[in-house]
Amino acid sequence: MSFDNPRSLLALLFLIPAAFLAFLHYRKRRAVLDFLDTGDGLVSKLRFRYRISTIFFWLFLACTIIALAQPRGGVRLVSETRRGVDVVFAIDLSRSMNVRDIVPGGPSRLGRAASLIMELVNNPWFTRSPGVRFGAAIGKGRGVLALPLTGDTEAIQSFLSSLSSAAITGRGTNLELLIDAAAAAFQDAFPSRRLTILLSDGESLAGSMDAAMDRAASAGITLIAVGLGSEEGGAVPLGNGSADPYNTGSQGSLLGEDGYPVLSALRKDTLKDAAEKTGGIYIDGNRGNAAALLADYLASQAAPDNGASVRGFRRETRPLGYIFVIAALVFMGISKIAEYRLPAGMGRRKHG
Repeated sequence: MSFDNPRSLLALLFLIPAAFLAFLHYRKRRAVLDFLDTGDGLVSKLRFRYRISTIFFWLFLACTIIALAQPRGGVRLVSETRRGVDVVFAIDLSRSMNVRDIVPGGPSRLGRAASLIMELVNNPWFTRSPGVRFGAAIGKGRGVLALPLTGDTEAIQSFLSSLSSAAITGRGTNLELLIDAAAAAFQDAFPSRRLTILLSDGESLAGSMDAAMDRAASAGITLIAVGLGSEEGGAVPLGNGSADPYNTGSQGSLLGEDGYPVLSALRKDTLKDAAEKTGGIYIDGNRGNAAALLADYLASQAAPDNGASVRGFRRETRPLGYIFVIAALVFMGISKIAEYRLPAGMGRRKHG
């Protein structure tokens, strides 16, 4: 249980000396009952009534103080209108993203991904649109949320400038964990239209993309898959690639167990199927206008009729103050009923 106004609970400390003073008062007034005792059991009943009245009166005071502290506990779903757009880039950093097969002498797949993101976040529409935030997750054999959601484009540019496949350790490719890491960036306290842009060649050696897409769809996340690389493929280079589009990198190739270079090709169908499961789209990242197509799609998601007024739900802590108010009223009622017909000066409280 948490409290919105915890300082009010300090008033509970005053109940301790007040209870002690009430006890002294009772001892003084007990002489009245002893004087009235005729041995017929009436005095015992009056003493019992007085104790009950006193106990429930103190419970009334305690519940009132707790109610003033505005307690909260548990979680509830609250319907509300979602505004704004949150975009998380899920960037594949596996070795295959270092292949340079987009155009002869051109950038690596990872370099192309970085330039696409840079072009997108610098798009004039986003720089002047409030409520648009970007974040980034990176993945190889595991997924990591590298950049929480932010509206600061300089933070994204700084992140991209140092991006390379060495930014995260691990072997192989697990796109499921990458998608899960991207999904972790979205916050229930900030309702918005949720979009994940996956920049990858679609190769995944572990995990289940279908399972990741089912979880994303359940969380209201739309996936835009950006395919990078050629369907003919190319040899995977040794070493760690850089996000610099024209970094020459290592000259050697990764060799398989058979002694031949390991080849990697774009898995377009895998990426298309993943996007369709969440109602998203597939974009060929090799195209020169890929960033413009992405910007147009994101702008359509933020349009007043398709994103700026989206009915959704958010989780919030349930207020519990009303429970203590009801309890306080019940305790006060019991206290008053128990006071009824007590001798004057024994238990009835004067008001005014």
